[in-house]
Amino acid sequence: MAARVVLHIGQQKSGTTYLQEVLGSCTDGLAAKAGILFPPSLREILPDAIENHERATYGLLGTEYPWVSAERAEGERRKWVRLAERVREWPGTVLLSAEALSVVRAPAVGRLADELRPAELDVVVTTRALGRTLPSLWQQHVRNGRALGAPQFFESLAEQRERGARAIEEERHLHLWRSFALGGLVRRWAGIAGRVTVVVNPGSPPDLLWRRFAEAVGAPCDLPPEDVLVRRTHAGLTLPETELLTYLNRAIEAAGWDVFEARALRERILAGNGARGPRAGVPEAAAELVRRWSDEDIDDLGRTGAVVLGDVEDLRFRPERDAHRAVSAAGMGEAAAAAIMAVADRARFEPERRRRPLYRRLRADRWS
Repeated sequence: MAARVVLHIGQQKSGTTYLQEVLGSCTDGLAAKAGILFPPSLREILPDAIENHERATYGLLGTEYPWVSAERAEGERRKWVRLAERVREWPGTVLLSAEALSVVRAPAVGRLADELRPAELDVVVTTRALGRTLPSLWQQHVRNGRALGAPQFFESLAEQRERGARAIEEERHLHLWRSFALGGLVRRWAGIAGRVTVVVNPGSPPDLLWRRFAEAVGAPCDLPPEDVLVRRTHAGLTLPETELLTYLNRAIEAAGWDVFEARALRERILAGNGARGPRAGVPEAAAELVRRWSDEDIDDLGRTGAVVLGDVEDLRFRPERDAHRAVSAAGMGEAAAAAIMAVADRARFEPERRRRPLYRRLRADRWS
């Protein structure tokens, strides 16, 4: 059985995908130099996939995740069984990374701990300022097919947070604040962990997050290739792109497209969209709310006694960095035009006269 298991549990949008990409690039070095096993998962099937262990935890915790059905959990069960075998077979430290674990409730935390004992359990939480993570979460939801505008998204977050800490801990559907209310997240996992370490992601330079994370898990900082350390795994949607997709998602739903057709359309648009524009941020109407949430969570984190790597002031809301104004009409127009061009089939719009054989011969003669 592993002597120690380190659980990296996110939060969402805190740089977890970047860290998983780095870890996947240096698994051999981790094992050889530090005795740390980062078990292969997705790359056994898809060589270019980002390594993580989220699907395996679906097989253990199932419908504890609000988005996982009983049928899907059963289908993922074998992944958990195989992962648990690797943990039992490895004599040193095993590192597991699954940001979705940040949303599960205390009984599920205990169930996971029971599966991994008698190994010593340490927990690493990566976090970033709410003023950066919440807008990023909004654009990700829209990218996945939801249609809430930014003001409505922040209104829904306020309604959920106003339910109070007890409801957040107990009610399954309030999972967003189980992850993003940092003090509560730390306390929930402190009950099973020998040590909880919070790693602050300031956003740049990218390799600083890796160096802090490596310190937290006891890994050499110099393992990954330099090109991986400076890589960004997600560009994210800009504000005009996200606003455009909210309208598109409503139209798709009204037209009755299925989830696969809708996803293919969005991916086609985003792949060919060259308009870009400013990034999504906190809307002006929600700025005071996010400032208050940020201050509350920083104070609450301080009361937990968790080890913090980085400066907690990087977590505080900063309007000049985190806020945005509504997208301009010109910005929306550019995004819409780029979206149309991305999906337009130019051949379909060729005038009828150009399709006639005589016209084609005359045109060829002209340039011969």
